[in-house]
Amino acid sequence: MEDIAQAAGISRQGIYLHFKDKDAIFRASMLKTLVDALQAANRILDDGRLALEEKLLRALDEWVGRYAGLIDPEASDLVEQCERVLGDAIRKSRCAFQENLEKVILARSAKKTKGADKRAATIADMLCTCGETWIHSISSRQEFSKKMCDAIHVCCRGL
Repeated sequence: MEDIAQAAGISRQGIYLHFKDKDAIFRASMLKTLVDALQAANRILDDGRLALEEKLLRALDEWVGRYAGLIDPEASDLVEQCERVLGDAIRKSRCAFQENLEKVILARSAKKTKGADKRAATIADMLCTCGETWIHSISSRQEFSKKMCDAIHVCCRGL
């Protein structure tokens, strides 16, 4: 708490005027991180100058790739604490991000056939799941980018 107060340029007591307890500080910082990541990913997904695969890669890197190599595979307690303190905020943010991926994939799909929306949803879910899984097992953002690039290429073939 002392480090947070010092970084913010206020006293420890000043922190508690804004936040009830440590959980409230953690919740506020995590919610800000989720909102910022979602906004950054959405800006990328809305960029009409990018090709589909580049758009997906950049958005997924912004959403989850930034954490590659930073989260220890044994840090299950951190995940549990996030779920406890944030409730369903993480799930809601992930759903919003995945829905935006689906829209972009569907919009760029050359085959507007029956079932195209289901295929777009499946691809978006697969890419999100891969990214969220890989950040726990790979050592760098560069490795994440390489693996995600390959996954996107395979998933988007024939769109």
